[in-house]
Amino acid sequence: MSALSQQQQQGLAAIVDKEMSVFKQKQEKLTKLRQKQQTLMEQHSENEMVKAELLLLTPSNVVYKKVGPILMKHERSEAVETVEKRLEFIKGDQQKVEAQAKALEDEMQSIVTSVREKQMDMQRQAQEEAMKAAQQAKGEVEV
Repeated sequence: MSALSQQQQQGLAAIVDKEMSVFKQKQEKLTKLRQKQQTLMEQHSENEMVKAELLLLTPSNVVYKKVGPILMKHERSEAVETVEKRLEFIKGDQQKVEAQAKALEDEMQSIVTSVREKQMDMQRQAQEEAMKAAQQAKGEVEV
């Protein structure tokens, strides 16, 4: 194998290693985003249940809100509004997390494609060098 080809192989291998390291970091970020997404889904579900329960109440029912160590009376309509606003915030957070996850997945796919191309280049170069070495060996034997 020629020195230039070895340098090219080593250079490509170093680039592939670096890209794989970046890929693993992005994969860890994606895992954290998916966990956050799961938490947001749970919060959304819980708040939907709370809203449904609040809507089942009649005006004569009393709703309490925990403020510090005490329970204070809270208007049913205000409680429903609070839960609806909380649901809006959660939905907004879910959309942000989903957009971040999608962008991260796209970046990861780009890295995978790049690594595959570089690996194919390395393999192609190795095959070319092997063929040259075989031809040189064959030429030396026939002489």
